[in-house]
Amino acid sequence: MKIGNIEVRNTAHLLNPDTRLCVLVFGPSGFGKTTLGATLDKLTKKYMNKPSLFIAVEAGEGGGTMSIEKFGVDFVAPATLNEIENITAALKTDTHYGGVIFDSASEYVKRFVQAYALTFPSRERIATRAAGVPERSDYQTMGEKARQHFNQLINLTTLPDLNCRKHLVITALERDKTDERGNPTAIQPDLPGAMAGAATAMFQTVLGIAIRPKVYPNPDKPGQNLRVNERVLLTDGDGIRQVKDRTGLFPNGCEPDLLEIYEKYWIPKLEQEKTNV
Repeated sequence: MKIGNIEVRNTAHLLNPDTRLCVLVFGPSGFGKTTLGATLDKLTKKYMNKPSLFIAVEAGEGGGTMSIEKFGVDFVAPATLNEIENITAALKTDTHYGGVIFDSASEYVKRFVQAYALTFPSRERIATRAAGVPERSDYQTMGEKARQHFNQLINLTTLPDLNCRKHLVITALERDKTDERGNPTAIQPDLPGAMAGAATAMFQTVLGIAIRPKVYPNPDKPGQNLRVNERVLLTDGDGIRQVKDRTGLFPNGCEPDLLEIYEKYWIPKLEQEKTNV
């Protein structure tokens, strides 16, 4: 059935084998966001017979991928905003890669989008802008430019050509927002201006990453437990941390491994959907 020239779809069938991950993950530096992104490569190689591609935008050798050297993931390290946009455009028709990891959005803004915003005439005319310090109006430009690029990346997850459609993971640092008394009001992705909050509405899944204690039986001491600190993914919002999962397939506190999550939660759900058709 169509309304005008638009096909009518039913929400009961949104989750299917052609559905792609559309994930934003944020957390403190060194908490394993890049490693989580690398696990997407394992997922796409196993279930799509395709590798994933890192778009690594941090400064330094490898664009920030040194921590995942052992994973052997393909990456590109663009040096300009124009190169980033050309890579994103090329991925729309690419059939080689099954997933894209953009690492990290926070550094992308600081290294590339901020410089872009500063090329426009100043409204406030503050002297420090000449030294590269953004003014209030610059944050609006930065936020809008980032929003446009995020939309282009998100569109990769819904391309009509299924052979070009890709899973997507974007990483970001986290930023605490406080009131005038210093009380925390939000834990958000470290993005410019209103984009810190708006970005969380753009993705199907927004993950926090944290370290939580877990208790296991001690194999060396029967009858005793072993307490271990492990990284976990957070999906349940608590009014402060801005996380969510529209798919319902990322349980709060689950392991930071996209292949394990896909096999443990997504595949059983897809099998269930088949039996319900």
